[in-house]
Amino acid sequence: MTVEPLVPAHIDLRDFPFMPLEVARLRDSAIVDEISGDEFRAAILLWCASWHQVPAGSLPNDPKQLSKFAGYGRVVAEWDRVAEGALYGWIECSDGRLYHPVVAEKAIEAWEKKAEFTSRAASRAEQAKAAAQARWSKTDQPEPTEPTDPAPKKSARSSDRMQKQCDRMPGALPEHAGSNPEREYKGQGQGEAATRASAREAPPSRPMITDTAQFAAWIRTLVGQEPVLFAHDTQSLARLLDEGCTLADVEAGIAAAMAKPDFRPRQWSQLVGWVRGAAKDRLEAEAKAAPTARTVAKPPVDPELDRRNRLAKATAHFRDEWRQGWPDDMRPGHPTCTTAADVIEEARLAVERERAVYANGLPARRDRSGKAAA
Repeated sequence: MTVEPLVPAHIDLRDFPFMPLEVARLRDSAIVDEISGDEFRAAILLWCASWHQVPAGSLPNDPKQLSKFAGYGRVVAEWDRVAEGALYGWIECSDGRLYHPVVAEKAIEAWEKKAEFTSRAASRAEQAKAAAQARWSKTDQPEPTEPTDPAPKKSARSSDRMQKQCDRMPGALPEHAGSNPEREYKGQGQGEAATRASAREAPPSRPMITDTAQFAAWIRTLVGQEPVLFAHDTQSLARLLDEGCTLADVEAGIAAAMAKPDFRPRQWSQLVGWVRGAAKDRLEAEAKAAPTARTVAKPPVDPELDRRNRLAKATAHFRDEWRQGWPDDMRPGHPTCTTAADVIEEARLAVERERAVYANGLPARRDRSGKAAA
């Protein structure tokens, strides 16, 4: 009777580096009592190879491929010696491939967990995207147009932010000049006179900004003669100071926008993204310039362990069993190889001895007691 494949064809676990193993289930299974040590070793290697096949948990019914997966390379005669025990529990299905019921069961479980994780990750990404869109749309929402008023209302938060930033700049206003922003904003008495006097003394590139009116006048100088028509909407840029942007970010963002030959703004809100981009670049530069808290030192490499590892890699190279993903600095003949010459020579001689043994006749097969089989 033809058996349908135990694993659906679309199940692909090649990005899963780990394969589950139930210790007690394997220890108490019949395979431990029925096959020899070499056969058991080959069986484990076949399980591992099937995990990264498509469908996962299957193997091609090809002696050459099975010999390679079981660790015998192109010596198919050696594979034939252990094939019966190594394939213990495997069955051939209607698609011509071999399936192991237990490996297939674990592959389906891993695929279901993968699908569940992908679904949760997509849901979290959608929620984060929706929250970000709601936040930015609320931030970028233009304020309603208000009737012309000789004494317009000011944003207290933005004015405070402007005042604090200007106080830190060279040539900032004296403390008494900026202590009453309401008085300066309305242009009354000594506050207005102090503002004008300090502005004359300060360099043109560092304007004295203490309120929204001065901020609006300053940003108009940054765009030159460009036709920014909606002059009343400067609050869209002033609100950026409450988000953490600085006056330098505003200046840098507008300069970058006006440097684009094909970009000519028609309202101040079109420059919001440029200012945020300048603030982001500043924060990234500050993060890179900040010293790292602590550098974790790598543990020293055991010379003997490193030598054995390099010897194993070199032996695999001479057997034509080099695997994709292994480091090139361990592959003999590669320009970046750092393996010692004596290790490479030892591996080469070992493979030559193996091939000489196979060429002169395979050793006699021995049973479990160690006696030569008839």
